[in-house]
Amino acid sequence: MRQFCGYGLVHSSQAREFAVAVCDVLGHGGNAVAVRLLLETAAQETHVGQFRDPSPDGAGRGLCQVDAIAFVDVIQRTPEKDFALIKAAFGIDMRQVDHDDLDFSPLLSFIVCRLFYKRIPEAIPAAIDARGAYWKKYYNTYLGKGSVGEYVDNALRFL
Repeated sequence: MRQFCGYGLVHSSQAREFAVAVCDVLGHGGNAVAVRLLLETAAQETHVGQFRDPSPDGAGRGLCQVDAIAFVDVIQRTPEKDFALIKAAFGIDMRQVDHDDLDFSPLLSFIVCRLFYKRIPEAIPAAIDARGAYWKKYYNTYLGKGSVGEYVDNALRFL
């Protein structure tokens, strides 16, 4: 991993530590690849912290570029048991977190990203290209500019 420039990381290698810690609490998924999905999402969205969203209001926030609509939806629809796990493990009351807090905490960004993906009933795919399609379908959606090929390229380049 490369040297870091923002989003609360001192060095990009810390991203793996945060992603593992989050998945140890919230689950690694049926194929045990949730850590990879979180890191690949960060690689696609911010080059693991090396790219800052140029939009004036920062439409996406944090290492995983969670947008405001997704953030509100995650907070509203997350089961209380998951909030309790987060509170016990990290001391964070997710109901007190603001969207812009994600810009300064890679841990929060990965927590919200993992909670987002947990809402999807389809298992996280084992293969990277299939995870790219999963990210595109659920996270970036047809409205986003990203592509599956770009996702794979960025994962290979930045991780």
